[in-house]
Amino acid sequence: MSHRTLSGFRSENKAALDDLFVQVLGMLSAEGLITLERVTLDGTKIKANASGNTFRRKEKLQAHLELAREQVRILNVEGEQEEATVKRRAAARRRAARQRASRLEAAVREVERLQQEKKHDRKDFQARVSSTDPEAHVMRNGEGGTVPSYNVQLLTDTTHGLIVNVAATTDAIDYRQLKPALERCATTLGRTPKQIVADGDYTNHASVQAAADYGVDFYGSWQDSWKPGERDAQGRDRTFQASAFTYDAERDCFTCPAGKLLTRRARLSRGNGVYTRVYHAGKTACVHCPLRNQCAPVIAKPAWRRSITRIEEPATTTAFKAKMATAEAQQIYARRSQIAEFPHAWIKERCRLRQFRCRGRLKVSMEAIWACLSYNLARWFSLRRKLNLEVVPV
Repeated sequence: MSHRTLSGFRSENKAALDDLFVQVLGMLSAEGLITLERVTLDGTKIKANASGNTFRRKEKLQAHLELAREQVRILNVEGEQEEATVKRRAAARRRAARQRASRLEAAVREVERLQQEKKHDRKDFQARVSSTDPEAHVMRNGEGGTVPSYNVQLLTDTTHGLIVNVAATTDAIDYRQLKPALERCATTLGRTPKQIVADGDYTNHASVQAAADYGVDFYGSWQDSWKPGERDAQGRDRTFQASAFTYDAERDCFTCPAGKLLTRRARLSRGNGVYTRVYHAGKTACVHCPLRNQCAPVIAKPAWRRSITRIEEPATTTAFKAKMATAEAQQIYARRSQIAEFPHAWIKERCRLRQFRCRGRLKVSMEAIWACLSYNLARWFSLRRKLNLEVVPV
């Protein structure tokens, strides 16, 4: 069997492989090994089949694309003049040239997409994409370095540690991955889990709302993005930081250390049902305040007045935080790592899947599914042996 036949089998049967994976899950579910009572969601970075030296900006990619198209044209002309004895070798060269041109075209499209996404954040941003695997993105790995990678997301049933869903994403962070995981679970399995447990990278307003929309009980570690330090960004000490201002819920206002009131002036939407309320002091309250020098920035206009912002969270987030403060929720979350992280370690160690052999998100996803299918079958064999030993009398 040639390597091209094997490669074609591995990458050209996505629908059949997905169906096989679901059939195995159905068999495991019928035996009571998968219940979807509780699942864990976790991601890991796996290196792409691309080097960091292959990343280029749009102008360079377009120049390489023109050269590749010219090479394809030349090989096509030469192929018409060659003898039959060398046609096979010439066809291989033409196929390789077409594949390189196709990858470069995809790289140009990807770099244009990234540039369009980032142009509102940074006007000087120059996107770079790999010429060998355009869909691979540079991500930070567990060793602290940055390499071209894919972020592999695994949904694992906690009953026996079996994988119920897998996806290879190009998103470097897990912030937006909980909702897609639930969507995939509902599509492939026909139902969603009763409970889902994920770490702090997944825990945010959007994830809490998505879990509530699907009727899934979510357990996660909420990470506050800001914690009071000795001094804030304006150089104020703790006495004049926002946390030192007293909030009156009945009147919806703040009181500063000098006794001045800050009333609500604006309510800004941040999406996902989250709002920011802005409170300002009176126009002349801060002009002659004896504590102005300690409260105001170093460079402040004479008419400067203090402002405070307060985050208004939706009811789903408030209920989630109250639930996670209970001892029962903490115990459920404490068991997350031993279930969620083991499949990743098994796949990397037993399947040697620390770097993908294929290129492109489609082929990478199939390679990840093959590894997860191997894991589930090996786990099933282990459970069957264990169950057989339990029923055999000594």
